[in-house]
Amino acid sequence: MKKIKSFYKAILVFSLFVITIPALSQQTVDSQKLYSYEGTYDFGNNEKITLGIFDEFNHNLVYLNLKTLKQGALLPIDDTHFKENNDSTLVFSFKANELIQTKNGKSIVGKKIFPHTRETISFKSGNNTLEGDLYLPATKGKHSVVVFAHGSGPTTRGVSFFTTYFLQLGIGVFTFDKQGAGKSQGDWEVAGLDALADDVVAAINIIKANPKVNQKKIGILGTSQGGWVGSMAAAKSRDVSFLLMRVGSGQSVLETIAHEYEGSFIADGFTKEEIAEIMVMVRQHWVAAAQNKTWEEGNDIYLSYKDKPWFSKVFPKPRVKTGGSEKWWIWLSKNLYVDSYDYLKQLKIPVYWQLAEKDWNVNSQKSYLRIMEALTLANNKDHTVFIIPNMGHGGIVAKTGLPNDEFSWQYAPGFWDTMETWLKNRKIAQ
Repeated sequence: MKKIKSFYKAILVFSLFVITIPALSQQTVDSQKLYSYEGTYDFGNNEKITLGIFDEFNHNLVYLNLKTLKQGALLPIDDTHFKENNDSTLVFSFKANELIQTKNGKSIVGKKIFPHTRETISFKSGNNTLEGDLYLPATKGKHSVVVFAHGSGPTTRGVSFFTTYFLQLGIGVFTFDKQGAGKSQGDWEVAGLDALADDVVAAINIIKANPKVNQKKIGILGTSQGGWVGSMAAAKSRDVSFLLMRVGSGQSVLETIAHEYEGSFIADGFTKEEIAEIMVMVRQHWVAAAQNKTWEEGNDIYLSYKDKPWFSKVFPKPRVKTGGSEKWWIWLSKNLYVDSYDYLKQLKIPVYWQLAEKDWNVNSQKSYLRIMEALTLANNKDHTVFIIPNMGHGGIVAKTGLPNDEFSWQYAPGFWDTMETWLKNRKIAQ
């Protein structure tokens, strides 16, 4: 989640994870060469590294050590050599199907395992043409496939080691550019979550005809905002056989962004009393959008609080109507009352839903109770819902989970292994 620096300009942005990075190298590498590096490498002694292209990191490679759960990013030195983002003395180099790590003159070599194929696919969803990549294990037979329901923001298909992690489990991945992002038509800034769910259903419809895809094992992986989108898509499509969810909300959009904003105000140093007053104001503002009031009427609600001592801290600059703020107003009018509860109570397919203890984007404690209640009402016989201790919204170890928390680069225990076990127990993974 990206920190809200000026909350009245904010769009709800739930990213896969957030990386605080130094200035990037100006060196770039041809995309096709980078694609050839994606995959999992075995160094022996039970140490494996899986890595893929992450569009949110300037289309660079990001890796996950499957043994230590440490993650990092590779900054290009040239076409085949990269330095580790947090340790410039650690160099990664690629040669044929090998990944070589060199530090202090010593090298270890990893062999590429679990080969895969990648096919770019265009498909229609409503009036928009969307584009994504279908990754499949390069083995015979039909494969389980996970379709990504992204977090918010202009999310595109490059989702780093989230793709290659599933591939090394024998599971294919279809990840596409959200409408209005990358090479997909549309406008994510004003799209209703229902329309984004339709995009996921359209993606499922296009891949299910692939002879290498097991039609009975197509699932959705939702992330954050994808909690609403993924739940909606699963309720819409009979072709969805399982739902994986990480840090998706079990509450309405209204209650979720309220929790998020409170966290931002705490991080910015407002008192409890000030936050209580501010939240009354912003809730009134959001409800006005849902009531189809004009942007100007919504702004008048804010201005009615201008004599409060905290007002100038919340709005350090005069509010001016911009294209971005108007789109945010439209987005609120369409989505404020969307609630995953309404869709979860329809699902009888296997559901895996992980939440984070230290999450200031999603209220995990309240979400847990509502998710469990909805799935119980659905008479769902196979659901796993739990909160991972000491984990923040991005899946990594967190102290507070607030926007100003230090990035740890370390995934929380339970983030990857519990999902892997769940998938293997249901014969979705190998």
